[in-house]
Amino acid sequence: AGAEPGAMRSQRVDPFDVAKDEVEAAVRKVQFMHKEWKRQLEQQNTAENQSFKDLHTEIVGELQLLAYDLQEVHNSIQTVEQNRDKFHLSDEQLRARRAFVTRSQQAHKEVEDDLNSSRANKKMEDDRRKALLSHSRKEQQREQQRSAMEAEAYFEQESLLQKRLIDQQEDELAQLSKATQRVGQVAQAIQSELESEQQMLDKLNEDFDEQTQKMGVLMKGVTGVLKTSNKCQIGGVAGLILLFVLLVWLIFNT
Repeated sequence: AGAEPGAMRSQRVDPFDVAKDEVEAAVRKVQFMHKEWKRQLEQQNTAENQSFKDLHTEIVGELQLLAYDLQEVHNSIQTVEQNRDKFHLSDEQLRARRAFVTRSQQAHKEVEDDLNSSRANKKMEDDRRKALLSHSRKEQQREQQRSAMEAEAYFEQESLLQKRLIDQQEDELAQLSKATQRVGQVAQAIQSELESEQQMLDKLNEDFDEQTQKMGVLMKGVTGVLKTSNKCQIGGVAGLILLFVLLVWLIFNT
């Protein structure tokens, strides 16, 4: 009975009780996360799913912490075994503690082995190849789209340029047509003027011929008059000559 208070005080400072609760909580957390990890591994592309990447990293960190806690629990058991007289634990209690550590280590190993298994590594490697292939295809599609857009823009620019050239040519042809029409009109006007002048020349020639005939007649008369010495007749001839000259001047100036 005298040893019971000391045993109770030793049990209150036994580090195993605190460590056990922490280890159990850590194992449950890792197992829960591992279950979700397996679901995403099977259903998602692990190379593209950021949630899987974050979960994988978090599990690795939790396993490291769990391994550290398990080592602490293992050390506490060794401490108890080395100080049996201080902690007063039975062999059954020590076996239960060692069994707990073994189960926890197995749970840790199960999750760790699954994370590093060839099956998981193969799935993640396949996902990486698929992601790279998908990325390459997307890049090719984007490049094709860029090329198509550039080609379309080029064709649009060329079409617009051709349209402008055609419009310019049509404007030039329209101006040329108008110029040709104006030239034709001028040519017609010139032709009309030439015809009018030709008619005037023809009429002038006719008048000239008529006056020439008259002049011939007059010259005959003059010749006959010159053969005489009558001053009146000579004055009349001179007047006729002046009248003829006046008529000729009027013909060329009207």
